[in-house]
Amino acid sequence: MPRFSATPKSKRCTNLKRSPATVAWLAVLVVLGASTQPASSQDVETETPARLAIFLDCDFCDEAFVRQELTYVDHVRDREVAGVHILVTREDTGAGGEAQTFDLIGLGPFQGMDFSTLHTINVDATEAEARDGFLRTLRATLVPYLMQTSMRDRLRVDVAPSEEDASQQTQPEDDPWDNWTIEMYWDGSADFESQQRAFDTRYGVYINRVTEDWKLQFRPFFNYNYDRFDRDDEIIESSSHRDGFTSYVVRSISPHWSIGGYGDVLTETFANVHLRYRLMPAIEWNLYPYQEATRRQFTVAYRVGASHIQYRDSTIYNETEQLLPEQILNVGYRVIQPWGDVDVGIDASQYLHDLSRYSAQFSGAVDVRITQGLSIEIGGSFEFIRDQLNLRKGDADLEEVLLRRTQLETDYQAGLSFGFRYRFGSIFNNVVNTRFGGIGNRDRF
Repeated sequence: MPRFSATPKSKRCTNLKRSPATVAWLAVLVVLGASTQPASSQDVETETPARLAIFLDCDFCDEAFVRQELTYVDHVRDREVAGVHILVTREDTGAGGEAQTFDLIGLGPFQGMDFSTLHTINVDATEAEARDGFLRTLRATLVPYLMQTSMRDRLRVDVAPSEEDASQQTQPEDDPWDNWTIEMYWDGSADFESQQRAFDTRYGVYINRVTEDWKLQFRPFFNYNYDRFDRDDEIIESSSHRDGFTSYVVRSISPHWSIGGYGDVLTETFANVHLRYRLMPAIEWNLYPYQEATRRQFTVAYRVGASHIQYRDSTIYNETEQLLPEQILNVGYRVIQPWGDVDVGIDASQYLHDLSRYSAQFSGAVDVRITQGLSIEIGGSFEFIRDQLNLRKGDADLEEVLLRRTQLETDYQAGLSFGFRYRFGSIFNNVVNTRFGGIGNRDRF
């Protein structure tokens, strides 16, 4: 039987930070002698409660499923009244799967009982398998907290046989593909009405190899859009495409530094590009170790190189072909904490043959819990644009402008979003009721 223990925050517990496969197959079964109804009082207890109250902080989880399966805990909607705050983040794995990081933060009587563990989902896992694996991991991480409640005498821990555990190793000793993965994709949509129709499709291939030391990707892609409108005796048709090939090779050289190179080929009607080749060596520095990227990162990446462009039509500068040296700077800061998350960045590029030709974008998003039940969201971006060397000469047709088939001259681009959420009333959220959940809305206005 595995051991679980709790240590003060100053001595962060690592007992749960075992291999993702072991945690994935760990099932914690609570024998239901406890009531499935929430505690009778909504006051925050100062001593260890009879039932554990959890606050699941996860924007991609199936919370209804979790509430249905974990009936022996109280699911609250605000961390201020929870015994444990469960913060779940995720990152893609090199094989195309997903690595989910569980950070559990003890609150109230569980103050200082902080745990972290990793759960990996295979690329070929079905939605049901992924959901079950998430639930198994969540149950396992709650054991130390449940042991501090009156439920400890009804708690039982089961571990799957070692053969199954070994079959789920994330890094098998004998990998005939040597960490290479290939993903082909295609999707499309079609809409038809009596006087208009539209068709969109995109397809391509991702070829990846990701190890601790190397990260490689090669990706051909193709996109096509078509619209048709019938107006009296006139038929308006418009189409566009964006095709190309992108690639990068990245080498890890330390916990904070990486080097690499980017190369791409592009043809695009919207940007007036018949054919563009670009090659750019790159370097990146991260203030925090890359292992902490799911919770916080501050990165500075710099690329410098050149692109050769053939335009579809003459540009406003009477150019049909150009060789353009270029540099790109990307600065990003992201932090996910119990109080919310912040994501801000600067993305700038500049042509080196004429330093007055540049673009610089400032973007940010903040989601902060102000107090119990109240949170605010603010996001926005602003970009200075001084590098539109590719603009097509001449006036654009009205149809092309309305259908966004051609790029227009502009000095800036901006966007803003904001909002707040305030919820009050019962702090418990244990009940699942899906009745009339899928009838939708058929209003035409």
